[in-house]
Amino acid sequence: MSSYAITGASKGIGLEFVRQLAVDTSNTVLAIVRNPKAAEISQLASKYPNVHVVKGDVTDPKSILEAASTAATITGGKLDVFIHNSNASDSTTAALNPSQIPFDSEAVRAIFEPSFSTAIYGGLWATNAFIPLIEKGSQKKIVHISTAMGDTDFINKTGVSYAVAYSVAKAGMNIQVAKYAAELAPKGIKVLALSPGWVNTWEGEKPAEVVQGEEYMLKQFQVVDPELKGQILPEESVRKCLEVIGRLDEKRSGLLLSHHGDRERWT
Repeated sequence: MSSYAITGASKGIGLEFVRQLAVDTSNTVLAIVRNPKAAEISQLASKYPNVHVVKGDVTDPKSILEAASTAATITGGKLDVFIHNSNASDSTTAALNPSQIPFDSEAVRAIFEPSFSTAIYGGLWATNAFIPLIEKGSQKKIVHISTAMGDTDFINKTGVSYAVAYSVAKAGMNIQVAKYAAELAPKGIKVLALSPGWVNTWEGEKPAEVVQGEEYMLKQFQVVDPELKGQILPEESVRKCLEVIGRLDEKRSGLLLSHHGDRERWT
């Protein structure tokens, strides 16, 4: 029997983590969400009695501390795996290159704040809130869902110059993961930054500009993966991510790895 807590679990990759983990009825799965009444996570919890929906906002220190406290009452004060999946970004400015960022302090803060509040600040608060539970768990694993867009080698090879705020925030997340790994190693806790691949999490029909943008990205990504045909589905991404998490050990702690478990196949 293993226990898992996943932030940002109401949709996309987070929801798929809950879905796949819940299939094993011996697992205790805590879905940390801002809105516990969200349709999909509510339906999942009604289907699987081992899924517990817990209200928690990683960008609010008080809220995520309360979520950890609630989680402790469900699991008996311990947790095996904590997955920080929460993510946000300003999609309206994602196409900007760094030289196009405006000379406007308020505008720049608005561009960077969503990504920083979830990846950096939220990553710290959520991790710190759940560390006491992880310390008492059996697996002692903390995973932050990151991206190759925060890896300098990947950027230099592909020429991806946009999504500045998102990429910078994820790069900062990768550093925080390494710092946590260094600090928590004496306690036997393993910490990993994990890229889920290029995943299609879009809900509904994609606008023409989104399709065009993805076609452009595909050509860039094919520089490092010539066989790439397009995005993968959340089902495939999460299945492979869980395999990587299962293999997480002291030697891999502190690293940024792909959903394949390496640093070569990012897509």
